[in-house]
Amino acid sequence: MKKKNLILFTLIIAIIILAITGVVAYSFELQNKKDVKENSVPEKDINENSVPDVDETIPGNTDNTDEADNNIPITPEADKKNEETQPGNASTNGSPDESSINTPIVLAFAGDINFNEGSRPMAKYDSEAKGILGGISPELIEEMENADIMMLNNEFTYSLRGKKVPDKQYHFRANPKRVNILKEMGVDIVSLANNHTLDYGMDAFLDTLETLEGAEIDYVGAGINMERAKAPIYYTFGDTKVAYLAASRVVFAMDWYATETRPGMIGTYDPTLILTSVEEAKANSDFVVIYLHWGKEKEHYPLEYQKDLAKKYIDAGADAVIGCHPHVMQGLEFYKGKPIAYSLGNYWFNGVKRETGLLKLYLNPDDTVQVQLLPAMGENTYTYLIQEEAKRKDYYKFMEEISFNVEFDENGYATEKTR
Repeated sequence: MKKKNLILFTLIIAIIILAITGVVAYSFELQNKKDVKENSVPEKDINENSVPDVDETIPGNTDNTDEADNNIPITPEADKKNEETQPGNASTNGSPDESSINTPIVLAFAGDINFNEGSRPMAKYDSEAKGILGGISPELIEEMENADIMMLNNEFTYSLRGKKVPDKQYHFRANPKRVNILKEMGVDIVSLANNHTLDYGMDAFLDTLETLEGAEIDYVGAGINMERAKAPIYYTFGDTKVAYLAASRVVFAMDWYATETRPGMIGTYDPTLILTSVEEAKANSDFVVIYLHWGKEKEHYPLEYQKDLAKKYIDAGADAVIGCHPHVMQGLEFYKGKPIAYSLGNYWFNGVKRETGLLKLYLNPDDTVQVQLLPAMGENTYTYLIQEEAKRKDYYKFMEEISFNVEFDENGYATEKTR
């Protein structure tokens, strides 16, 4: 009997132990499920809207007298550097993406710049140590950088060599290292067809070509020979190809002209040669820009020959005619629906207070072209975007007065007046 009782007692103890173990195990399982639930992200919260911005997760990831005032191997079919720095090259590997199809191609233009050593722009650049933002406002620089192609007139030579051309009043030469300022400005291409490119002779001119090529800045209107000087430069955006040309109607001496064997520039006193380049460009592209150095200094109205030449360029196939040299703004005009900007004035040239502007052409996917002029002022060697409403209105009123049958809206979009 005692033996049976002992067995029964042992069995009861075993059952109790098993029960306690089961309860403890079940409690641990419940707690584990609770912890998992509390520390996990609900599936409904995991979507594209819950991903933080890169910069939130990686600290620091952020991508008077104008000229006197300043005296104190690229191939014609240019390939841009890479897709990150040159949007226009995005189509070289095939069809454009959807975003490039549905957005306009933006071509931006400014007038004369001068990096002459000892000039007011270079003195300001060196003394303020702010880079280009010491001379041009951030708003304008952003516009220049955001353009698909940014062009202006390079009104000087890059060299440490050469001698001043005799019997010439003004001579402009920059240290070749100054070419980096073009990079700071977002410049892609410059015109070398002007009356200062050969101020220091042929050696300095050749240094200029080499300097620009080394910096991967394209140039038009001048070159190692006539063939290169008159050749268009092309940029491709998806299925659209844009061509650039340049020529000068202000050439200091006959030996400044390029020949088959001599480096130099292309003139347009007689437009026959450059008109053949316009025709060539039109046959090989969808949109042709020609950039001219012409007109009379300090005159807000174009000379008759400017109006005549502009029409000839357009008749030959140009889709936009852009001018500079007068050092002041001249008006806009439309001919056969094509824009003519007779002069964009000084962009960053000296300390004189004068109106300037940044011209933008929008090549839309539907083949229409919009023309916008951003109002700017050069003052105390600083070029800035005019933002005050009253001053913007005054600027556009002035531009309408010197333009030909053109009106501007409040955002600077120019259209031909309907009669």
